[in-house]
Amino acid sequence: MDNRLTERDSIEIRRLADCTFRQAVELWNQGFSGYYSDMSTTLEKFTARLGRESIRTDLSVAAFVNGEPAGFVMIALKEAGGVKIAWNGGTGVSPNQRGKGLAKLLMREAAEAIKESGASIAYLEVVQKNAGAIAAYESAGFRKCDGLIGAKLEGPLPASAVQADEAYRVRPAKLRELTALPFFRHDSAWNCQWFNRSDSEGIAVIDEQGAIGAYAIVRRSYGENGELAGAVLFHCTADPERPDRNRLARAAVAGAFGPADAACTRTTDNLSMSDPAVTEWLEEAGFKTIYTQYLMVADFSA
Repeated sequence: MDNRLTERDSIEIRRLADCTFRQAVELWNQGFSGYYSDMSTTLEKFTARLGRESIRTDLSVAAFVNGEPAGFVMIALKEAGGVKIAWNGGTGVSPNQRGKGLAKLLMREAAEAIKESGASIAYLEVVQKNAGAIAAYESAGFRKCDGLIGAKLEGPLPASAVQADEAYRVRPAKLRELTALPFFRHDSAWNCQWFNRSDSEGIAVIDEQGAIGAYAIVRRSYGENGELAGAVLFHCTADPERPDRNRLARAAVAGAFGPADAACTRTTDNLSMSDPAVTEWLEEAGFKTIYTQYLMVADFSA
């Protein structure tokens, strides 16, 4: 049975700025109905998300079919180093409109909005098993460029996981210092982008010649007594050109998550899976995978 949209359907595409807040919240909740995790929101939470994630309502698009909220694409925009960077902050289609090609239509409209914004590049994250969404994103020029992992460990680390490697030392580093590294991972999830991580700290792994061979970006939280309460890892990357890159990567992730005896919550948030040494360390340390996603990117510079 062909359930695609037809000429009999009245399809209206608007910018989110032309919708009421009530409509926007309804679009969100309908679009994420039956999703892999509970994404439902309220007006208060939705408006807070717009500011927190730099969502531009004038660039975000919404679809109404026969007068009913049917789908949306949220678009965020920021400028860093003179480059405008866009992000798809959420794509959803109402259950009764899925499988009709609406997601592809919305993504084409979103791509035009991104071009209109002057962004040179755009990113999005998508659950790896969501084949329909991936196809819609690919139709708008996005391609998979990395795998992402969310993993979690409660309680102390095995002492072996953070055993010091005497060949290196670990020191704090400014995020701006890390972005200048030739191997800094600029292709990363929106929440991991350095310009969105003002609440986090950088870590550099230094070799015996004083060169930075690996880095990490982590957000730590502390309890009332000053003890480590939590650590969230966003970046952990070693110089891929170095023969000791595996040791460097392990030193970086150990430096981010130590000390081992801290009985806290340790998580990764959309961490790149491109370095096997990092994912192997997580597995050996007992981290449990919560989710995996793809990072997708589109070049709008032409």
